[in-house]
Amino acid sequence: MKILVYENFMTKVFWDKHLKKMKFVKKRDESGKYYLRIVDDSNKGEIEKIKSFCYSRFLRVVLHDDSMERSSNYRSRFFRRNKGVFGNSEFYLCAYCGKPLSKKDVRVDHIIPVYLASKTEKYKRMLILRGIRNVNDPRNLAPSCAKCNGRKGANGGLWILRGYLGRLCFSVMLRELILLVIGAFVLYWLYGFLTDLNIYKAFETVFRFFQP
Repeated sequence: MKILVYENFMTKVFWDKHLKKMKFVKKRDESGKYYLRIVDDSNKGEIEKIKSFCYSRFLRVVLHDDSMERSSNYRSRFFRRNKGVFGNSEFYLCAYCGKPLSKKDVRVDHIIPVYLASKTEKYKRMLILRGIRNVNDPRNLAPSCAKCNGRKGANGGLWILRGYLGRLCFSVMLRELILLVIGAFVLYWLYGFLTDLNIYKAFETVFRFFQP
């Protein structure tokens, strides 16, 4: 949540130092000078405290919910939380088609697109039902190849289902396949090892010993 307090005569004379003590930073854009502070949406008490302070002093305050806007660091947040297949941070699978990708080729995709989350209550509720309050949450991000990323765009529907399922299933399927191949190789090697030791002849001798 971005909280903006616009500068006027009252802020200049009386409240400048107080706002800075409240962790506001002075900014300026085409609309003029203002004080900015970013507060976590879940910190309702602090937000209400700031609103009460401003309203009681006739300060112009604007609350801007940026939780449904594309952030500048969502790509780095994704890679911090997702280390790739087998924890290899250089190897990923596209969540939509399963194509193997190196880190530099990964397009980090918003499974529920930013456009739909910011414009449509239906998709915003879909995020909230999954416990996601910010569209840039790593749980709403998935690795994608350039082709799938371009085709998906701001589309919802089955693309969203494919994104959530693919992010999990492709990695699990590849991991299980590799483990299956390794297991088969170990069993084949063990069979060859036991054959070379003539283990069957040893068992045959033991069985004959116990026969009446």
